[in-house]
Amino acid sequence: MDRKKALKIIPAIIDNEASSEEQAAFFDFIEIDDFVKKEYENTLRIKQLFKQKYKRAKAPEHLSHRINTIISALNEGDISDDSNIYPLKQQPQATKRSPHESKSQGFKKSTILRYFTAAAVVLFITLVTMQLLDSTGSYEERIAELIVENVAAEHFLNANGQLIEPHFGTHSLSEAEAYLSAHFELTMTVPQITGAQFEGIVMADFIDGFQTPLLEYTQPEIGETIYLFAFDVSKVHEKGGLKMLENAVEACNSHHDFYVAEINNHHVVSWLWDNTWYSAISNHNGYDLASLVEPLQYSR
Repeated sequence: MDRKKALKIIPAIIDNEASSEEQAAFFDFIEIDDFVKKEYENTLRIKQLFKQKYKRAKAPEHLSHRINTIISALNEGDISDDSNIYPLKQQPQATKRSPHESKSQGFKKSTILRYFTAAAVVLFITLVTMQLLDSTGSYEERIAELIVENVAAEHFLNANGQLIEPHFGTHSLSEAEAYLSAHFELTMTVPQITGAQFEGIVMADFIDGFQTPLLEYTQPEIGETIYLFAFDVSKVHEKGGLKMLENAVEACNSHHDFYVAEINNHHVVSWLWDNTWYSAISNHNGYDLASLVEPLQYSR
């Protein structure tokens, strides 16, 4: 399997029309080729969007009959001048033609009809695609929504940066860590944030079907709330489509590294400790917020 072959059989893989040998070779190949893997994932998501938005319906009987008639005529090559396949207007009166002229006209008509049929199919697919993208946003926008930092910002903005009632309320960081370990098998550090009081843990869907802890902090003196989402990296990778911001992943190599992303006029601060990915958001400047997270040991 090479890249050219892998790209060519993506539709067959998605439609389950590839042989078992091709499937095995393809999935082995995308483990070492990120470009083909992304093309496969992107194509798969587009198909899923179509399935979600457009349910399969049986074509009307007259339409099925018309299509089958056209296909049969094209295959047999016997579309004649007096054909009633396209009764859109009255056919002109036939005139005598020489055998050579008749063959030439028949060839031209068959060729034109083939081009017309292909163009009609392309036009139909284009119109359906435009309607789908109109109602769901562009494909790039859909993918952007599944980036951890984007979704974190969306949650904060939707809640107007207000405190959400915790499922487990406590001011103790160690109690919060014990609760996450006992109830969700999550081993992680709940960081101390200078000048902020820890309020507890909210367990809710980060995206549909995927839960992760939201650690909440408040700064009563200035009326601010800090959201800190924590992720088990292995579980993020298991959730198809959800991923961390690539620039952030590249920047976070040590315990004190962090990355500030600007999203919707807010800063999201991300960092990696062991196998846990953190994304914090508030109304603060991102670098000011990073300086408050004590274990990062960052100073302005």
